[in-house]
This record gives sequence, structure tokens and C-alpha cells, in this order.
Amino acid sequence: MVMTDILQDVQKYYDRNTKSFQRHGQSGLSIHRSVWGPGVTSRDSAVHFVDDLILNQLRKFEPNPKILDMGCGVGASLLYFAQRLAIVGEGVTISPLQALYATELFESTRVINLRCRSGNFLALPSDIHDVDLAFSIEAFVHSPDAKSYFSQAARVVRPGGKLIICDDFLSQRASLNPSTKEWKWLQEFRTGWKISSLVTVDSACETAHSVGFKLISVLDLTEFLEIRRPRDILISILVSTGKYLGYHGGDYWSALTGGNALQLATCSGAVGYQYLVFERNI
Repeated sequence: MVMTDILQDVQKYYDRNTKSFQRHGQSGLSIHRSVWGPGVTSRDSAVHFVDDLILNQLRKFEPNPKILDMGCGVGASLLYFAQRLAIVGEGVTISPLQALYATELFESTRVINLRCRSGNFLALPSDIHDVDLAFSIEAFVHSPDAKSYFSQAARVVRPGGKLIICDDFLSQRASLNPSTKEWKWLQEFRTGWKISSLVTVDSACETAHSVGFKLISVLDLTEFLEIRRPRDILISILVSTGKYLGYHGGDYWSALTGGNALQLATCSGAVGYQYLVFERNI
């Protein structure tokens, strides 16, 4: 499948499913996963755990840091930052519908200096440059070309600036010798969630280094995810029953199948949820 087709599939995936993700997901508006990290005692804190990690990095660039969300969804993270810190924020999403929702969200909350555009983060608008901090939460894996992702980030992030990626990464063991079940789960995850860049942390770091980024830190957040809740087990039973009956369903069914496969692969150790911080070489 050529890159254009992959991007179109991701666009359609989010155009068709964003409302359902918000309605039925763990985190409401943000559509990211909740992370019950150290010190988290409430749902709201779990929803924004990763946002708060990024916010701590942003405070190092005060005043008025310039930030870019590569794969911004409906702009929830940008809004969260802007409500707590004076920033100049830009978001890019492959989904025109998400860009519309983000624009409406920013306008309704009357937060200034935020903008969201529909576009491809592998070909960022030329007017985006000198960014203090760029980040992607659960968006990097959709990139059909990891090298192009890091190259674009390197073009827009200023020397000394940061790039943060929080996403699913393939374990070294599973990249070399996955079990039969793990191989099947990984394929279902890739297909169901339109995943193209499920790579190891080492592979991502090697690619990032080749275009001018150095790794600052890696934080494994896997143990803090909500996995195999009663709802998740019910979905797993539903997916298994659907497979047995030969049901293929539509986009949302594919998303459920992919999500179930991701949870199973995560439980087996084939996939981990990692938070990576890079710095642009000076």
C-alpha cells in the first residue's frame, strides 16, 4: 500500500470514529488513554497524566513557549496547556473533522494563541518553524514512514528544543521472536487501528539520531494503563464471538478488534506504552 493510501485510511478512520472514541473511550475529549501513574488518585488526573509530564517540560521554555502537536486530534492537550501556561500552540491532524472540532473547541473556550489545521505531519506547513517543543501522543504509530516523521520534526524544532513521543512501542523480544498468538495480535492491532510505525524504542531512537535528535529519557508507563477492565473483557468476548460467527463489521468494529489485540499484546509484553523525550542537537 502506497503512503497516500495509508494516510487516507488513517484520515477516514478518525473522521468516522472520533465521536465514538470520545463517547466510549477512557478519557472523553482527549481520546487518549488514562494513565494511573504515581500520585494519581482521580480519573481527571489519570486522563492528564501524560499532559502534565509534557507541561513540566514546557515550563522550562517560559515565557510563551511555541509548541506543536503532531497529530493533535481535537486539540484537547493544547487546550489543557493553554489553560495553565501562556503558550503559542499549533496542532496538525490528518482528519478535517477533528480540525473542525478543535477549532470550535478553541473558539468556545476563548483561549488565545491556539490554532489547529488539517494536514499531514509528514509534510508540515512551511510557516511552522522555530518550535520550542513538538509532541505526539498516540499519533506516531500512524505514520507510514518513521524517518519522515523525525525529519519533519527536526525541520521545525529549533536547536535545543524538545520532541516528545508517547505511544505504543514493540518490545525487542517481540520484534525478533513473537509467539504465534502475539504475531496474530500485532497484525490485528496494526489492521484495526491503522498502524504503520509499530517499532522498538531502539529503532525509533536510531532514526531520530540520524536526523539530529538525541534521546534524553525514556519512561515506561505500561504498568499504569487500565487494562482488562470488566468492559475490556466483555469486548474481548464480543470480538471472539464475532470472529467465530464470521462477522467483519465496519470501522468501529475494526477499532474494537484492534484495541482488544493491543491489550492482549500489552499483557504478554509484546508491546509497551513508552514516553520518550528527545532534544534537537545544537
